Amino acid sequence: EGVPLHPDYTHLWDDIAPADLAFLADRISADGRIGDGGLAVPDTPEVKAILEELLVPHHLSGTRIVIPEYLVLLACLGLTLQLEKRSPWRDAPMENAPDLAMHLSGFLIRSRAGTRIGGRMGRPGKSRQREMKPPPHSLFPIGDEGGSRRSFQAACVSKPRSNMDGGVIEADVGERRCPACGTFTYKNLCECGTHTVPVFRCPKCGQEIGGDRCPRCNMPTVCLQKVSINIKAEYAAALENLGLRDQAVALLKGVKGLISRERPVEPIEKGILRALQNLYVFKDGTVRYDMIDLPLTHFRPDEIGVPIGRLRELGYTHDISGRDLTETDQVLELRHQDILVSEDCGEWLVRVAGFIDDLLVKVYGLEPFYRAREPLDLVGHLLMGLAPHTSAGVLARLIGFSKAAVGYAHPFFHAAKRRNCFAGDTGITVFDGRRWASMPIRKFVVENFDVSKPGIDRLGTYYSDPRQPFFVRSLDSQGLISLKKVTSVSVHRAPAHLIRFVTRRGKVLSVTPDHAMLVWDTGYLRKIRALEVKIGDRVPTEEGGFVVSDEITARETVQALDDRVYCLTVAENHTLAANGIFCGQCDGDEDCVMLLLDGLINFSRAYLPESRGGTMDAPLVLTTRIDPAEIDKECLNVDVGDHYPLEVYNGCLAYANPKDLDAFVDRVEHRLGTPAQVEGFSFTHPTSDISAGPLESTYTKLGTMLEKLEAELELAGKIRAVDTDDVAERVLNTHFIRDLQGNLNAFSKQKVRCTKCNAKYRRMPIAGRCTRCGGNVIPTVHEGSVKKYLDVSRDICKNYAVSEYTRQRVEVLCMQIESTFGEAPVRQLGLADFM
Repeated sequence: EGVPLHPDYTHLWDDIAPADLAFLADRISADGRIGDGGLAVPDTPEVKAILEELLVPHHLSGTRIVIPEYLVLLACLGLTLQLEKRSPWRDAPMENAPDLAMHLSGFLIRSRAGTRIGGRMGRPGKSRQREMKPPPHSLFPIGDEGGSRRSFQAACVSKPRSNMDGGVIEADVGERRCPACGTFTYKNLCECGTHTVPVFRCPKCGQEIGGDRCPRCNMPTVCLQKVSINIKAEYAAALENLGLRDQAVALLKGVKGLISRERPVEPIEKGILRALQNLYVFKDGTVRYDMIDLPLTHFRPDEIGVPIGRLRELGYTHDISGRDLTETDQVLELRHQDILVSEDCGEWLVRVAGFIDDLLVKVYGLEPFYRAREPLDLVGHLLMGLAPHTSAGVLARLIGFSKAAVGYAHPFFHAAKRRNCFAGDTGITVFDGRRWASMPIRKFVVENFDVSKPGIDRLGTYYSDPRQPFFVRSLDSQGLISLKKVTSVSVHRAPAHLIRFVTRRGKVLSVTPDHAMLVWDTGYLRKIRALEVKIGDRVPTEEGGFVVSDEITARETVQALDDRVYCLTVAENHTLAANGIFCGQCDGDEDCVMLLLDGLINFSRAYLPESRGGTMDAPLVLTTRIDPAEIDKECLNVDVGDHYPLEVYNGCLAYANPKDLDAFVDRVEHRLGTPAQVEGFSFTHPTSDISAGPLESTYTKLGTMLEKLEAELELAGKIRAVDTDDVAERVLNTHFIRDLQGNLNAFSKQKVRCTKCNAKYRRMPIAGRCTRCGGNVIPTVHEGSVKKYLDVSRDICKNYAVSEYTRQRVEVLCMQIESTFGEAPVRQLGLADFM
């Protein structure tokens, strides 16, 4: 057949009809002219539309269209350099444009577009410090005396009773005893210098018990006591220990109370040192930084901002071609436990290093460790990566920084942090090619686990391919159902707690706290963690083979009844229907990092909450070495060759089964058990810069939802493939109408709260003020929050061709809101208003 025409000269002949090709040839033959600038034809709407469909480069010059490179185009149109039709036009096939172009030109022409795949832009990036709500500096209980901000400064002047001095608070803390002198206290360190131990008592008889339950009362033991703390004196003593003045910290935030089993109190000194560095503590005593995960296998020194000399010290002495590293534009292979963080994260790590050094010097009396003044000083130091739904950190080394707001790391590193999981009694429906069957996921995984080819990793995860092909109903981001293949099954260790959801239609689903759930967003489905799902959120459910929007009506944390959880990996969409609710797998795209020394010094299991999945998202263990054979199977599919052989291209043209081409593609799975499983990776296409492109998306720059909506509709109007009216109606049905209806219902059932201590009341107290602290009491739902999308919903109905049903839904909501709040008052204008 010969060699096909080069892609640079192959136009999108699939996108036009044979009649369009003939029309373009006739117009060029009749009215075209070849000059110094190229081929010129009259500028008519018909000719220009066809050239745009073909993606033929051209520009306008007066009233004519000029095509600089025209030789191949003329050949494909069957025209000579004199713009006359050639003889192949006499028997030209008119079935389709590609065959017609090949017949006229004599060239072998491949399809330029091939199969088009639609896609939605993923998360543009996220890079920011992890914060609890509200964010504290210290795990020290302040109670209501700290006000809504949990402020130490406010607690230092508070008076729990009028006959008491200011600065004394009452707090529920753990009871501890010094094993050396026998003193009872709430502090972790006795005045004699000995570390105290927790004391557990029966809450009924008060007897000190060594076990978890009282043998006489059969009651679970607690480590709890109510004490009066002179917070003013304790705060002043902490400042003095650190050698700081009273005004050194403008605001120090604690927590309202402690919820762990032992209820240990963190030293105030740690909170002060964090506040000086503008750092906030997480529930386990560490500080963390969240970033979106992006895989990376190669980099250049000039992309990560690290000098060549420092990279050579870290072991990067040669590039991928084996040449000695001497230039900043040489390509290096990233080692699988080295990571790049965002520049903002680099600045944050410097502050954390300063906090750790201050802690070592001023609290523990040791030498500083990091001595970092800029991010480059931390290159080569160790970090810990942690995925939200796991309890195992992964060791990493920092080797550079990225301008993008993401975390770059090797695919092995990202995969090592992830553990897919599903509750064992979750009901699923599978198709084996002949019939559908419904069963618990536990039964499906156990019965279809291929014991002849099992895999196991250090965290107790067993995985294998299913014994035979199975398919499940899967949902894409547009809410469309399709059959997708189950590519693997696995068994994992279960967390202590699960989150149980109940919908208005009576569907019940229990998932791990950080399981990926699907909720309706502006016109599409969005994946969020189960922890982020709220009562009132809309989720997709399956009813009779159709997708129905359902509402979460209940959400509670329950004890995990099994010590194992189970998983399916579903191809492409990574979603499936579980107990009738469509949700994602536990895979996520956002993890956190922390300085290793921060985790080793400040993390304590004693700080973790006693209930509701408290041990999740905590580095209970640390994986120090990644073995590719022991991580999730998805990363083994990474192809690492520098080119695809001709057999792959010919197989694609023939629509061959992908498994038939597996031997021709160099993948990680083929290298397992050899040194090449972690090194010698290559790539087919280079990139100019790993941080190229917008460093911050417009979505994050725009402030309000209305601004984002206007930008979305404006962009939709510019894209020919997008139906703007459909986008506008989707926004109404999936976001604005639900928000209006939900807020209106919430307004009628709202509570009131105190602005000082945040106490909530079902009804307004008779006194008109908070009965606990005397503070002002205000509503929790206001008229403005109910009406915030009312005007824009009316505008959408007016400016876009939405369905009559949707238009009437908006009108009914407007009537309901006006009947609740009344019509907007009309302001009387005076003469001065027009001057």
